[in-house]
Formats: sequence, C-alpha cells, structure tokens
Amino acid sequence: MTAKSPSAPLRAQLRERILSRIVELKLKDVDAAEQLGLTAGQMSRLRQGEDIFTLDRLIDAAAHIGISVRMSATRPYGQG
Repeated sequence: MTAKSPSAPLRAQLRERILSRIVELKLKDVDAAEQLGLTAGQMSRLRQGEDIFTLDRLIDAAAHIGISVRMSATRPYGQG
C-alpha cells in the first residue's frame, strides 16, 4: 500500500480509532490481536502505524471490537 493512495487517510483514521478503542477496553496486545483477528506481528505493525492493512481489513477488525464504521461519498465540488 502506498501512502499516496486515496484511501490512506481513511485507513490512518480508522487505525487510530482502533488503537484508541484498545486503550478504552484496557486490552493487552495479545488479547487485542486475538479479538481483532490479527497475529502478534500484525498487531505490532498496527501499533507502529505501518500502512499494511486494506480498508476492508481495518473495517472488519474495527467491527470485532465494537466500532461501527460509516462512510459517505460525495461528488467533487461544483459537479452535479
């Protein structure tokens, strides 16, 4: 995944929300990884902010710890 991808800001925002939720739930990394469906290595990379996860994967992980994701799409300004 490249940082220039249009979905990069969305993935970063969701990654931060997931990490915040882990803190709220007071989960240890091993427990968080299990609940998110991640390996220990993937959990470490999530914590480090590595952009290795697809948006789909992050949405699925978020759902496993009670985060509901909503999305909206708009037309470019001035069109339509």
